[in-house]
Parts: sequence; structure tokens; C-alpha cells
Amino acid sequence: MSTCSRRDLPGLFAISGALAGSLIFAETASAADLVGSPVVGPLNITENPHGPPPRAVEAARKVVHTAANYPHAEETRLIAKIAAENGLKPENVVITTGSLEMLSLITAFWTQGGTQLLPALTYDTHAKYAARQGLPNRRAPMAADHQIDFAAMTAGLGPDVKLAYVCNPNNPTGLLADPAALRAWCRQTAKTVPVVVDEAFIDLLPNPEAHSVADLVREGHDVIVAGTFSKAYGLAGLRVGYALARPDRAMKIRSVLATSHNTPALVAAEAAYKDRPYLAAAAATTAKGRQIIIDACTAAGIRTKPSVASYVWADLGPDAAAILKRLEAKGVLLRQFGDAYPQWARIAVREPEALAAFVRELPGAVKA
Repeated sequence: MSTCSRRDLPGLFAISGALAGSLIFAETASAADLVGSPVVGPLNITENPHGPPPRAVEAARKVVHTAANYPHAEETRLIAKIAAENGLKPENVVITTGSLEMLSLITAFWTQGGTQLLPALTYDTHAKYAARQGLPNRRAPMAADHQIDFAAMTAGLGPDVKLAYVCNPNNPTGLLADPAALRAWCRQTAKTVPVVVDEAFIDLLPNPEAHSVADLVREGHDVIVAGTFSKAYGLAGLRVGYALARPDRAMKIRSVLATSHNTPALVAAEAAYKDRPYLAAAAATTAKGRQIIIDACTAAGIRTKPSVASYVWADLGPDAAAILKRLEAKGVLLRQFGDAYPQWARIAVREPEALAAFVRELPGAVKA
């Protein structure tokens, strides 16, 4: 079976007659070659099919020989770069082991004796982590179009709420919040509780600064921006994330984290951060993959939301459970989010082989 490097993916996303069953991926595995693999379409996991930035890979390779030394200097440099790029000071930046470590631990520690408020439909792995520790969470209903309803979020606040969380672009919908509405809600809510805004996918946007709330951190609001190198930067395997926050809040975040950073990951993240040519190329790869998913869904009679992230939120209809089972039997996996949206599934942009499997198997799964 022929293979390809992830670095070749932008050129490989050319599709000719995809919906007629003819997929052209130059120098990569054909759909027929993939038959028999246990999982050929892991579209339930969001990873960057463009691969990591070459300069990040090279930076990590060069420092492996320093493994005997603790990465204090490397962490300091990464903090300084993130701070400078966001108009902040080093004391505003916390390095984490992916963003999930920080999200999970502050949720578990800070909501004791109370609860976390978050939208009914959003990334919630950290909330589930806290729930396993016996800590509840409160869900605010979504707007009819699956957007975050900031009025509902405000209504959900109360004396027991100790932390508020939103994700922008939201996961799993891929929808962007209105910047003015998001900032207004953050400013008001942060007067009573810390507000976390998860910006895991924001650097895939052509204008992330217009949507990021890092400016609220600069203004001194009790807002925490959660960032990660796992999504837009293609470094999920290295486990590096960060938080932007007021100095006092950043210190409290550090107090609950373990010291688990490593030198190759830190220098790779430093090389990757705000690598704009790379981000533009990764965003183009993502957009092409997203369109493949949307086109396949449209042809199968499945409606989708207008995502800006590396996944598509799709309405599989009343037969969703059966469709998902049929796809799974063919090695194609999608992800659902809770019982409140049983007809919907998130479909992640993945490598051409995985997308080919999805396009090939979807019609039969829908029509069976």
C-alpha cells in the first residue's frame, strides 16, 4: 500500500468526482487499499492532518541530546514568546501539559462546594473529569441555531457558580461567537466568577486576533484564555498548552498543576507559535478537508453547520444511531456529544485516506 507524508497533504486534497465515487489522492492509499483495516476513518478525533511545522520538528530533534537537563530555560523562552505575541507580560502566561490539564484541574479544584457553568453543547472532557470527582456542572441551553446563548449563560449564573466556561470556535459545532457579544458577556461575568474561554482552534482562522479575548486579559479582567499546540499547530503528541490570565489568577493556576513539561515539546512549541505561513497552509488543508465532508453530507441528504474549525457538525437524522453503527462496522468513526443531540455527530477533518473512507461508506450507511 502506498503512503505519503503529512507534509504532502495540501496537494493531495484535490478531489475529482468525489461524490460519483472517484477519489483522486496523488501518491496516497486508495480507498480500495484500505479495506480490511480495523479503523480506516478515525473521524471521531480532532488532529491536524497537515502535520506539525517542519521547523518545530527540527527544533525538537536538535535538543534530544539535552535530555539530562531540566527544561527551565526552554519554558522561560516559550512563556516570553507567548506573552510578547499577545501583548502581555510573562507573569500572565502559564505553560500546561496540553490545555486539558489546566481545564480539568481548575474545574476540579475551583468548583468544590459549587459548580461550573458551561453551554449545553460544548467541549466538556474537563467537566466530565470533575464529575468523576463528584463535582457537578450546570448546562445553559443553546440558541435554536446551536450557537452559545449568552443570555442563557447569564441566567445560569448564581451564588454557587464558581467558574464559567465557553469554547470559541465552539466544539463540536465549529461556530464562532459574535465577538462583541462574547466580550460583553465576559466583561460582565468576570466581575463575579473567573471566565475561561477555550481558544483551541482559533489560530486556524484568518484573523484570530479579531476573535480572541486575549485583549480582556490585557485589560485586567478575570478572564482565562486556554490555548493549545495540539490542534492548529499539529503537535498533539507533544502535549503543550498554555493559559493567559491576570498575574494573580495565573499564580493560582500554577498552584494546581504538576510539573510535567519536556524540552523537545517546549522548543517545538516555541518554534511553532504564530508561524503564520505554516498556519495559513494548515488552515487551507483544513478548509479543503472540511469541504469534502460537507459535500459528502450534502449528497447524502445530511445538513451541516457552517464550521470554521477542523470538524463539521452534522445532522444525521432520526436514524443516526443506525448510521453510526453501519459506519463503525466499516471502520469509520464519528463522535456524538451527549444525549441532548442524538441526531447530531461531529465529523473531524482527517488525512485523505480517512476522508476517502468516509466519502465511500457514507452513502451506504445512510441508505441501508
